[in-house]
Amino acid sequence: MVGNEKIPNKLVLSNDGNKINIITGVPYRISHSGLYVDDSCGSRPCLSPDYHPPDHFFYLRQLWVLKETSYPRGYKIAANGNYMDSLGGGHKAKCFLSPFDNPPEDSAYSQQIWSFYSETGSKSKAFQIKNEQNTRFLGVDKIFFNKKKDEQNNRSLDIPSRDSGSNIYFRNRPTDAWNFIPAFDYKLNAVVDNFEYKIPPGIKTQKIEKTIHEDILNNLSSSSKLITTFDFQEGLINTFKFSFNESLDFISETKLITVIPFKDIEKEFNFKYSFEANKSSKIMEKELCTTTKTIEVSPKSCVKVTDYCDFMVNIEIPFKATAEITAICDRYKEDGTIVKNSEVEEDAVRLFLKENNFQGKIIKFEGNSIFAKVNDTFRGSYVLKTYRKLEDIIPMVPENTVCID
Repeated sequence: MVGNEKIPNKLVLSNDGNKINIITGVPYRISHSGLYVDDSCGSRPCLSPDYHPPDHFFYLRQLWVLKETSYPRGYKIAANGNYMDSLGGGHKAKCFLSPFDNPPEDSAYSQQIWSFYSETGSKSKAFQIKNEQNTRFLGVDKIFFNKKKDEQNNRSLDIPSRDSGSNIYFRNRPTDAWNFIPAFDYKLNAVVDNFEYKIPPGIKTQKIEKTIHEDILNNLSSSSKLITTFDFQEGLINTFKFSFNESLDFISETKLITVIPFKDIEKEFNFKYSFEANKSSKIMEKELCTTTKTIEVSPKSCVKVTDYCDFMVNIEIPFKATAEITAICDRYKEDGTIVKNSEVEEDAVRLFLKENNFQGKIIKFEGNSIFAKVNDTFRGSYVLKTYRKLEDIIPMVPENTVCID
């Protein structure tokens, strides 16, 4: 059903075809001179000095969404299922709201189509808004301000007066700018994989041999074969560190999937925090080296049993990897309802990365994901492998000797 479909997330095009920093399908507040556009219970949009927080009964009256139309650079603007509509009015006429979503074949379709004008290259979210049907711009009555002392910063502020005109009118010229304020929190997530390590020469010299366990089996006094079973565990600490040249401090959760160098085991690390540029995040884990093995010792002999591990110490290896970045935030359905924490589409992810000044090289787009190259250094000290060595020894019996009669 169309009503259950989510409104697509697309970067809005200005009247001259440039992409501007707002997207369709997510909630915005629209403000002018510190006043907020309110749907006024569905009759016509008005300006209100009150900012309604999410727990306020009238919160949804100040949430507006943009939808694409059959006009390449024209959009519908709606709140609570009501659409901004010129109703055929011209200069100095009031703007109204309509409960009907006029289809393209309707003669009144263009009354609900709006285009956006902004300065070329501007990063602002303030625009002049023009109606397609009457070719007039949205404007306001004269706004009065009261002075208010900002004690904390020791300055005077201009606060819109409640006596200011609340109606929104049409004007012949674009004299009024409307600010689009995001009314949503978004969360970016990243999965970093496809690690390519550049192994420096001589790095294997940083591998040491570490003794885990040692026993001496003395069967010198017996003419029978000695059969004994070892069963023990030893915990060794592995340390892994990852850092990135590109700041990922805006990422809420990061998952790293990589094959640890020389270990040939794929591991997955989950971080519930972000990565600052060139700052290492450390993971420490305890690796249990378990030994369970039966050993036979011949009569009249003595055997030394040693369990070792190869351990890499303080290695540093540059890498390149691929980060798949997705995002979630509140999205609108076609029926006007809001879906909380829903995955957003490519253009929304692109805008969020832009707003966070992401420096990684974007290499492709796939579905709702953006893929980027990231790089820096892996550091670590960790177990590579364990093994056992059996050695016949001269029969000298130390204090920890295991003797079997």
